[in-house]
Amino acid sequence: MKSILLKNCYCFHYDPEPITSHCNISLVNGKIAGFPKQPNEKDFDQVVDCTGLEAFPGGIDQHVHLSFDFGKAQSCDNFYTGGKAAIAGGTTSVIDFAFLKQDQTALEALQPRIQTAIEQKCPVDFAFHLCVTSADQLEQIDQGSKIEESFKIFMTYKGFAVDSATDLFTVLQRIAQNKKIAMIHCETDQVIAKRVPTAKHISEMPLVRPEWNEIEATARILTLAELCNCSVHIAHVSLADQVELIKVYQQRYNSQQISMEITGHHFVLNNRMYSDYHLKEQLVMSPPLQSENNVDRIRANLKDLDMTCSDHCPFTVQQRNGSFMAGTFDKFEDRAFYQQPHGTNGIQVRFIATYDCLKQFGGSLEEITKRTSQNAADRFNLVGKGRLAVGYDADVVILNPHSETKFCKEMMVENCDTTLFEGKMFRGHIEKVFAKGVEYGQGLPIGKYMRELK
Repeated sequence: MKSILLKNCYCFHYDPEPITSHCNISLVNGKIAGFPKQPNEKDFDQVVDCTGLEAFPGGIDQHVHLSFDFGKAQSCDNFYTGGKAAIAGGTTSVIDFAFLKQDQTALEALQPRIQTAIEQKCPVDFAFHLCVTSADQLEQIDQGSKIEESFKIFMTYKGFAVDSATDLFTVLQRIAQNKKIAMIHCETDQVIAKRVPTAKHISEMPLVRPEWNEIEATARILTLAELCNCSVHIAHVSLADQVELIKVYQQRYNSQQISMEITGHHFVLNNRMYSDYHLKEQLVMSPPLQSENNVDRIRANLKDLDMTCSDHCPFTVQQRNGSFMAGTFDKFEDRAFYQQPHGTNGIQVRFIATYDCLKQFGGSLEEITKRTSQNAADRFNLVGKGRLAVGYDADVVILNPHSETKFCKEMMVENCDTTLFEGKMFRGHIEKVFAKGVEYGQGLPIGKYMRELK
């Protein structure tokens, strides 16, 4: 592998103590080799002049769904197309999901998903959260296992939901006993189930899944987690009041035991799209888009959240319009929207959207680094990721703070035929991305599983 010198970057890095300054970064054999003060450029195969540019660790998106089955539909991005879109957008590592079935070990649940990622030539490094639907599924989990770090719990979705207080407490207790993290989708299933039958149009999505429903579920899970001393990560937070609630528990309980994330679409887009957007079938997601006022509050306080994610789970318009449920509906307008697979895209947008929002409200390079990569690496124990430091993987994003990025369908690398971020303008422009020392556009690395298979 060739050696690369990133010359005169401005970045938050560890040399060895944390510092924000101009520096040179040496990449050798897929690793960060050092920060030479007076490098001899002739010693390097490639020299990149980064004067006026900023450098960040490769982004980590800890919430994606690639090659993900949703009934008769499968998300339209597989590990190759989704991974390539991730790198194009500055993300070099992802955490996806695998479902743990009754009497399966963690390894048995993970092996098919790992194999799929390998066969599809995933270009980013990857790991998985294990999805559980009952406490019994955790009986086969070994406390000392390093195969997985976290378990996903859905409080809604028929067939997946763990919704009663007794069941939730038991699952959280088992996860706590195994010293792992519970990642929670917080919505109260009974509320949604009662409202779904009367809803007729996508514009009613926020009424089917009201704000207070998400907040109530979050309060319930935090209380139960506190009772059984379980470490929890609240997935795709979408409400400013929800953030405030989680902050109270972080301060009262243990901030290292509670973390939260937010998707790009929840701090960029708002619920006016349910009436304004022309492809309304692409707005089926949960939690739904929230009010403009709520989004403004979230944006102004984005640094209160620990990390951002994409929850990338896109479907094409053709899939949405019935091809995956052939003969059931002729077109989207004739079908109940809640029978749609839920999900949208964002893996290519997340990094620059996070940068834009934090910069707008005075965010430092350290704060941007932590919310795009470092906090996720620390929380989910991704060794060698999330820092510009010697010995870490040569995953580096070079960004021009003086330029802008405008998204449109034609520039999207992902396999979806639309983007909800069409026409959106963001501060900053990603100039180069290196994934394990391989520059995007000059080739693609081979992604690896980021855990120990034992």
